[in-house]
Amino acid sequence: MNRLLVMQSDFGLSDGAVAAMCGVALSVDEDLKIFHLTHDIPPFDTFEASYRLMQAVPFWPSGTVFVTVVDPGVGSKRKSVVAETNLGQYIVTPDNGSLSHISRALGIRRVRVISETVGRRNPQPSYTFHGRDVFSYTAALLASGKITFEDIGEEMDPQDLILFPGLHPEISPEKIRGTIETLDVRFGSLWTNISRQDFEQLGIGDGDSLDVSVYHGRTRVYHSFVPFKHTFADVEIGEPLLYINSLEYVGLALNQGNFSKAYNIGTREPWHIVLARIRP
Repeated sequence: MNRLLVMQSDFGLSDGAVAAMCGVALSVDEDLKIFHLTHDIPPFDTFEASYRLMQAVPFWPSGTVFVTVVDPGVGSKRKSVVAETNLGQYIVTPDNGSLSHISRALGIRRVRVISETVGRRNPQPSYTFHGRDVFSYTAALLASGKITFEDIGEEMDPQDLILFPGLHPEISPEKIRGTIETLDVRFGSLWTNISRQDFEQLGIGDGDSLDVSVYHGRTRVYHSFVPFKHTFADVEIGEPLLYINSLEYVGLALNQGNFSKAYNIGTREPWHIVLARIRP
């Protein structure tokens, strides 16, 4: 293992929870290099945790260990697992949907359920802080090489993981119906679940326009003919564009504007987007 450990949680930084997790990890191996993906996941938002893992994990070396703790079911019967991606990173997490986007983007090679005889720091049961006592501890043992993946616990079929529905768009020859999964947070662009490969099935080239509609349930709240462009500066300031974002999914943006605020558009169900070819 490469001794790289990356943490994510919904704990924020206003108290000692993250520092406690770091302390536990360093008590296992002081030579670990600890990094932080984010601790600003909205409380209990496992979908957002899943998405932000997809945004970061693919760009880290094989052998990097991630620990993500957004765990509204802490202390319940939900499983604690370690997943190995097809690129060789490891993710230590509750099995509560947090692996959904990694499963879609990278694929998951193997999963093991954490045995608390191996992966619990304190033999006294802590029912509310598994981030410290189970996840960070197990992640540190794995990242330091003090245990192997096989030591973690019994094997689990990746097909049995809890994954969110609606991860893939609906595709027909003339249009694609997708969801707005998240925002480009600071800039308000809409990031969809329509991949580059999905989009290319429409046969759209640079500069071509599409009939774009955004719906809240059955109500259409935005409609326009929007060009597909490579980058924001390819349209005038304030004008909309479709583009392929940094994660290889379709985005809808305003050049130097905030699309979400301009049209009061949110994310996930019941929000969705339809891209249709323009008939001559």
